[in-house]
Amino acid sequence: MRSITFVRHGESTGNASGIIQGRGSSPLSERGRMQAVAVGERLRNQHFDLVVSSDMERAVETADALDRPYVTDAAWREMDVGGWDGLTNDEISERFAHELSALRDRQDVPLGGTGETLSGLVNRVLTARDALFDGLGDGQSALVVCHGGVIEAVLGLVLGLREPHRFVARVTNTSLTTVVADGDRMQLVRFNDAAHLGPVNGWARSRLREGGLVLGLVRHGRTAANDSGRWQGQTDNGLNDVGRRQAADLAAWYGEFGVVYASPLGRAYQTAEALANGSELATHPGLVELGMGAWEGQTRDEIVVGWPELWDRIYEHNEDLPRGDSGETWASLRERMTRAVSEVIADRHEGHIGIVSHGAAIRGYVSDILGLDHSARRRLGVPANTSVSHVVIEDGRRVLADYNVIPVLA
Repeated sequence: MRSITFVRHGESTGNASGIIQGRGSSPLSERGRMQAVAVGERLRNQHFDLVVSSDMERAVETADALDRPYVTDAAWREMDVGGWDGLTNDEISERFAHELSALRDRQDVPLGGTGETLSGLVNRVLTARDALFDGLGDGQSALVVCHGGVIEAVLGLVLGLREPHRFVARVTNTSLTTVVADGDRMQLVRFNDAAHLGPVNGWARSRLREGGLVLGLVRHGRTAANDSGRWQGQTDNGLNDVGRRQAADLAAWYGEFGVVYASPLGRAYQTAEALANGSELATHPGLVELGMGAWEGQTRDEIVVGWPELWDRIYEHNEDLPRGDSGETWASLRERMTRAVSEVIADRHEGHIGIVSHGAAIRGYVSDILGLDHSARRRLGVPANTSVSHVVIEDGRRVLADYNVIPVLA
């Protein structure tokens, strides 16, 4: 398995002034330099076999702050936006109305008249990504300092989304997005993780300040079954000592929710108790884990030996069958989780809601937001114990603000 972690550069003076930069050059702002130092400190104990940076000024300054050797590669530059460069969104709307209309109609036109097309950006990023993965050996990792448009293109490629901006938030300055390759299969394991800047990223925080609704989806802490590799499903296990410490640490770092809802299964409820910290705490039965039927309590190897045909049909041929013969299908999990979360937020039109659930259940809900069906579900990694994934509810839309955010990287 090989991995690439993408870091968006720190805030530039162009970002701070609200202009579209593209290939335009601008240095980091004072806040951007502070962000770059913060992400460098967060990554200090992380090993990377190769560090690469876009050769643009704002990326190079960010790479310098990481205080480790790196090389530059023009393949990771931001998208060329032609005549849009240096303009605000309002100015682009006024001067390039016809072009924007063509883009809304999904025409592949050069941005700003002379810039790249969206397909050109995607093809450039695809070539650069594949070349970098091809240069990594098994178990090796790379760090790439680049740009928001580039990371969005990576996201679309990994998840199979033509327009990822419809489903996910814009990439936060100095956030981390990690993609792993297992053979030819790519998987997104982390998106927009800016935990070094605070528990809730800037855009989601702004939605809260303006009276919006933000969900924090928390996976429970570690259990004995997690340690032994046994599939828990809806078996009612509690946290082990490590899980209790994880829950306490998460509560100390994260702060308060307005209200916390939990799966009634012990491992989720115990995690929620630590997070509630005086906040209202309630349970919802629809937040439980994927029902595994006869597979509950079994290891992966035991399942493969005991149910070889069912395993093969689900995991090799992507048939969405009840797990363990009598458990749930992926589609039924997605539907149940989506309905449960909708019921949780039905009477709450603003504020900060914590939802403590389980790995497959959270992945199922996020897959529903992204439109990933059973055959595409493994493009999204399972969130780690006591990770947080944020969803903003805005104008009836669900937008993934980040995924699998953990304060301390393993």
